[in-house]
Amino acid sequence: MSNPHSAFDTPAGHRPSRLSMHSGLLAPVVALVVALQCAPLWADEVDDAARFNATSAPQAEISWMSGGIGDEAREEMRKAARAYNVHIVFSARNGDYLATVPVTVTRRNGQKIYSGVSDGPLLYLKLPPGSYQLAAEIDGAWQSKRIEAGASGRATKVTFVSRGE
Repeated sequence: MSNPHSAFDTPAGHRPSRLSMHSGLLAPVVALVVALQCAPLWADEVDDAARFNATSAPQAEISWMSGGIGDEAREEMRKAARAYNVHIVFSARNGDYLATVPVTVTRRNGQKIYSGVSDGPLLYLKLPPGSYQLAAEIDGAWQSKRIEAGASGRATKVTFVSRGE
C-alpha cells in the first residue's frame, strides 16, 4: 500500500501551523525552558537550606538542635548553646566533622527517650537532670557513653570519634 501524499505534503489551502500560545504545545515548551534555566537557582536554594540547623518541635519531650554544617550554621548553634545542657560533637580521627549520625538517648532504667539522626556534626540536647546512656552509630558500629546531665549552668560535653580511617 502506498500513500499518495508524502509526509511533507500539505493539503491545498492548508498552511503549516506555527507554534503559538494557543496551539497548546508552546506553553509546555516555554515552561520547560524556563524551568531548566531556573534549575541552578533552585539548587542554590536547596544548598542554602542544607546549611540551616534543625530543631525539635515545641511539643517534643526532649528539646534538641542539630546541624553545624558551614560557618553560619555553626555560629547559630554556638549562639543557642546556652539553652541546652548536653553538647555532642561527631568527628573523624583526622578532625573532620561527621553528619547524619544515628543517636539514641536512654535513661538509666533503659527507657529510650530520644532517637534520631544528627543533621550535622553538632547535636545539642536539653535533658532533665539525671544519668543517661548516649549511643551513636559511626562507621557501622555503635559507641556508647554514660553521662550526667545537670540542671543548668555548665553543659555536659561529649565527643564521638570515628574509630575507622
